[in-house]
Amino acid sequence: MNRYNIYLLLFIASISFGFAQSNLDEYAEYALQNNPGLKASYAEFEIALQQIPQVSSLEDPTLRVSSFGKMVETRTGQQMARFSLEQMFPWFGTLKEQKNVAALNAEAAFESYKLERNELLLNVKELYYPLFELDEAVRLNEANLKILETMKTLAISRFQNGNGKLSDALRVDIMTNEIQTDINILKEKRKSMVIAFNKLLNRDAMAEVLVDQQVELNTTLVSRDSLANNPQLEALRKKVLAAQAQERVATKQGMPKLGLGFEYIITQKRPEMTFADNGQDAYMAMVSVSLPIYRKKYKAMVKETQLMQTSFTAMQQQVENNLIAQYEIASFELEQKRQQMALYQKQVMQTNQIISLLLTAYGNEQADFEEILSMQQTLLKYELLEVTVKKEYLLAIAKIEYLTSR
Repeated sequence: MNRYNIYLLLFIASISFGFAQSNLDEYAEYALQNNPGLKASYAEFEIALQQIPQVSSLEDPTLRVSSFGKMVETRTGQQMARFSLEQMFPWFGTLKEQKNVAALNAEAAFESYKLERNELLLNVKELYYPLFELDEAVRLNEANLKILETMKTLAISRFQNGNGKLSDALRVDIMTNEIQTDINILKEKRKSMVIAFNKLLNRDAMAEVLVDQQVELNTTLVSRDSLANNPQLEALRKKVLAAQAQERVATKQGMPKLGLGFEYIITQKRPEMTFADNGQDAYMAMVSVSLPIYRKKYKAMVKETQLMQTSFTAMQQQVENNLIAQYEIASFELEQKRQQMALYQKQVMQTNQIISLLLTAYGNEQADFEEILSMQQTLLKYELLEVTVKKEYLLAIAKIEYLTSR
């Protein structure tokens, strides 16, 4: 098993999930196995691997066969045919360096594949978490409808007893209609979101998408030092090394090539003469050397590789700067959403307490029904905001994981 197969097996093992699989984990694994873009990226890596045996092999030997139209007469007889075989050898170490260049380019291609893989996982989360938010919004709105139904029953009962107003029940109807419309819109929106999610996974557009009701909130912030593991950075490091090796190749290509050969000539006997070497075939060893005297192209090749090194190094610095900036923004958003989640959780708890007190007061004819409805709307608003902030918190975590993943 070569080192690339070992490398791939270790990489696949490293992406296994260390806890009971959720729906998100299953969808992520499905995407890794079926997304056509990721398959294309892996094929690019395999293509790069095929360059290694191509550039590390000798040129094909040259075989020449000559048959004389008008026979060449020699002392030992007529030359009937000539066979020559020649093998050219590049300068010492050229093939090794070319193999090194191809291997480094293949490693860079594998890092690009890993980057594509990480982007795919991020895209899965960027579509999955909004589905989680939407389903939670539907659940909260439907729960609120049941509460409003109970409140309407209470309002009608008080009206029938002469202690309330019919307008209280009508206000409940108005709120109910608004919430039911919101639910219908959310369910229609979910259809388009499901199609987008399924197409990302490369499966049937109308396939059912199951979303976990509870999503684990990771509170451990990955260190900024982990940005060094980013595959985009690692790919550029490999490209810098490949360009350095390519410079050595260019230098060696400007050196002479050595050719070794062998020639064999078939000679016909001279019938009118008899001597010891009459008709004896001739053979000889040959050595040839190329003369790389036109230096401009070799100097240009070396200069090209040096410019490539400069370019890749600058790109590496730019990518590193961008990663740091994105990490800091995502870290701020993570902390911001954490504080907002704590705020809305507190607001929900206190609003529930207020509603409980108002209902008690309403039963004793000490509170206005409209005030209860207003607080119920406020409660729903805070609950929906809490879900939205939770989604944004999860997306910030996903972004940081993407930036720092190997």
